[in-house]
Amino acid sequence: MINVYFSGMKYFFFLLSLLLGFSVFSQSKTDLYIERYADLAVSEMNEFGVPASITLAQGILESGNGESYLATEGKNHFGIKCHGWEGAEIFADDDAENECFRKYKKVKQSYRDHSLFLSKRGRYSSLFDLELTDYKGWAKGLKKAGYATSPTYAEKLISLIERYDLDQFDKGISKQKQQELFVTHTYGFPFAYGVGLNYMKTEEYFVYAELNSSFVFSGASVGGGMHLFDKLYGSVSANGIYDMFAKDETQRLDFAISPQLNYLLDTKKKKILINAGVLFPLMGVIKKDVIPTFSLTYFLN
Repeated sequence: MINVYFSGMKYFFFLLSLLLGFSVFSQSKTDLYIERYADLAVSEMNEFGVPASITLAQGILESGNGESYLATEGKNHFGIKCHGWEGAEIFADDDAENECFRKYKKVKQSYRDHSLFLSKRGRYSSLFDLELTDYKGWAKGLKKAGYATSPTYAEKLISLIERYDLDQFDKGISKQKQQELFVTHTYGFPFAYGVGLNYMKTEEYFVYAELNSSFVFSGASVGGGMHLFDKLYGSVSANGIYDMFAKDETQRLDFAISPQLNYLLDTKKKKILINAGVLFPLMGVIKKDVIPTFSLTYFLN
């Protein structure tokens, strides 16, 4: 039994390494930037009236998804130059060599200064007469008011907003208002298909109940998971399994415990939980000590 346990654990940690690698490469840098700062952009919009889509698009473009020199060293995500600034400074080449830019201690301060920069300067005042949902008007207005020198600045902002569906945030949608209860369909091994309910608090926890079936097994499971980091969760479920091919017709029901790692693939069009782990039958009806598991759980809106 000890050898079986360690064999199962080796498989479990192998899957962990695969999922960790997957979590790094499955999302683009822009998706990760949006995920990280969308709520902050919505908060600034609610207080100052700058569309969250514009704030996010400018942040993505000006900071290179948060990876530019100004963003990493100066926490400056909007390329705002000193212009009478009395705070800390950072220097970088832009239209001219070694220009002065504002430097912040936290990214949140950069977002707040961006809101103040637009709302307190007269040349941008006409933008605040536009609807919050008029991101095209805002993009063209920023270019016209001289926020950037690039002749295609407005087109770049509009392209980012439409490609990543950033205008959804102009309606005040943030993580706290997202759907939490889902009907789910699951496909994988050893159960070919499952249907269930999943209650998920993104970046916190999820609980679920599911009915599963395959050519060999049928079963029911209840379980839950906790957020570990990024998009990775750790979960455990209790399973009742019916083995229709067991030789003893009076001994076809088994029980099992299944620890799993779960990676949440969450985009604007779909939400999928990628699950990998092991199943430990407890009663001996199923003549295997450890069964590897892998499945994809689709969340239906």
